[in-house]
Amino acid sequence: MKTWFAGCLALLLSINVFADSDPKAVVEPLKIARDTFYQDVSKFQEGKLTEEELVVRISEQFAPLINDRTVALRVMGRFARQATEAERDRFTDRLESSLVDAYARGLAAYGGEQLVLPEEGVILKPGRAMVEARLESPGREALPIQFALGFEKDKGWMVENVVIAGINLGLTLRNQFADLVQSTGSVSGAIDSWSFESVSAN
Repeated sequence: MKTWFAGCLALLLSINVFADSDPKAVVEPLKIARDTFYQDVSKFQEGKLTEEELVVRISEQFAPLINDRTVALRVMGRFARQATEAERDRFTDRLESSLVDAYARGLAAYGGEQLVLPEEGVILKPGRAMVEARLESPGREALPIQFALGFEKDKGWMVENVVIAGINLGLTLRNQFADLVQSTGSVSGAIDSWSFESVSAN
């Protein structure tokens, strides 16, 4: 029994060690979120979920996919060094909330698009990967989507940036944060002004 237990423990540890280099593991969280989204939309269309329940369920699937701390610091850019730890924490919370809000509101425009994911991602180096996907819509040209992911030991693969049809979301948000710093006159003012509308400005 002890030998069996030790063998299982070794297997689990080896999975965790190599997960940051497994190209199939990179895509798995994206597939789970996508498939859950389609299932929930189907339930909504059948009247089994209200719109509010649908938004909550999708938000719950979306939020854990994002490495909000890494994304927040990148969006703040050079201003992250000027901010206090409390300000960085506050912006991390506001950014996550605005991204989830933008994603949830986007449900209203859902028209049957299909997110096509590859079987494997591309390991750039241990703990860093890229997934080349595409969004297919009836009667429209497919949109290429590139997910940049990082590996967290306790959380697995998480999205750190998205490029849609050549538009770098992280860079766009960074420019918007810099504009808010300029217009409000401070990092704190930019954080206070950040909202769903900031994310959706472009």
